[in-house]
Amino acid sequence: MSSKANNHILGMLATGAVLAVAPFFLGSAYYQHILVLWGIYAVLALSLNIIVGYLGELSFGHTAFFGMGAYASAILTMRYGVPVILGPLFAALIAGLIGMAVGYLSLRSTGPQFAILTLSFGSILYTIVNYWVDFTRGPMGLVNIPRFTLPGLQLDFSKAVNMYFVVLFVVALTVFGCHALMRSHSGRSFLAVRENPALAASLGINIFRTKLAGFTAATALAGAAGSLYAHYLTVITPDLMGLQSMAAVIIMVIIGGKGTLIGPLVGALVYVCLLEVLRATGALRMVSFAALMTLCVVFLPGGLVSIWRNFRNGRAAKPTALSAQP
Repeated sequence: MSSKANNHILGMLATGAVLAVAPFFLGSAYYQHILVLWGIYAVLALSLNIIVGYLGELSFGHTAFFGMGAYASAILTMRYGVPVILGPLFAALIAGLIGMAVGYLSLRSTGPQFAILTLSFGSILYTIVNYWVDFTRGPMGLVNIPRFTLPGLQLDFSKAVNMYFVVLFVVALTVFGCHALMRSHSGRSFLAVRENPALAASLGINIFRTKLAGFTAATALAGAAGSLYAHYLTVITPDLMGLQSMAAVIIMVIIGGKGTLIGPLVGALVYVCLLEVLRATGALRMVSFAALMTLCVVFLPGGLVSIWRNFRNGRAAKPTALSAQP
């Protein structure tokens, strides 16, 4: 194994260790709550990154699957007696199946056409949830959703510190899955389709099937994140599927760095922290986020993670440059 790979693994292990002890050092239940929200949004941002960063498509309806997972898990556990621990699995399954259907209909288009189709789907689902009062309670949303439970463990998941480790486990699985995916043949196919679809097709890659597989996986992951959100906050409304939520997730991916593994994690952290810092500004928060995204697009097209990448590459190149001098 190369030293670069060893350093990468050590870096991931060190990051995991810091995240594992973070809630104990922070102490405050408020900061632990922020960490839980970061983890949920990190999973959602990683799922959108599969579409935006790896497949090269822009989806404006991704939070519809997040909301769908939240509603599916809440309704199944509240009305049909499904164990809460199975909520994320059922949410992922339902969101993934519907995502497969939506992808089958929309992925034959690319670019702006695909974005408009996903926006249309998101709007349709938002309208259904908002007006089907008998089933979803419409704008009032669902309340008193059961909290997360683990069989055999008497833990109070109303406490953020306990829920944090559940969410952190899901984040770790998601990061590992994305890392394994991008090192696999399927992951390389994603990148080939993103960079040059015509060349990828000439190499025998089925463009449509590749995109459909990535889109389905991303929507299933978004559904699981929605389930965690529902069982943590115990209150959900149709606003989860609104355009403001969609803009927030795009901001996380762009600010952090699309097409990278760490970028969505960083973007989610920046978003959640600024969301709390700017809470007193009300609606102006989104203006601040939009300005930050604009600055990143103009000055840091690779996102915040590109700062560290450029610094690391500069340090690696410096000894070479010095050794070349006479």
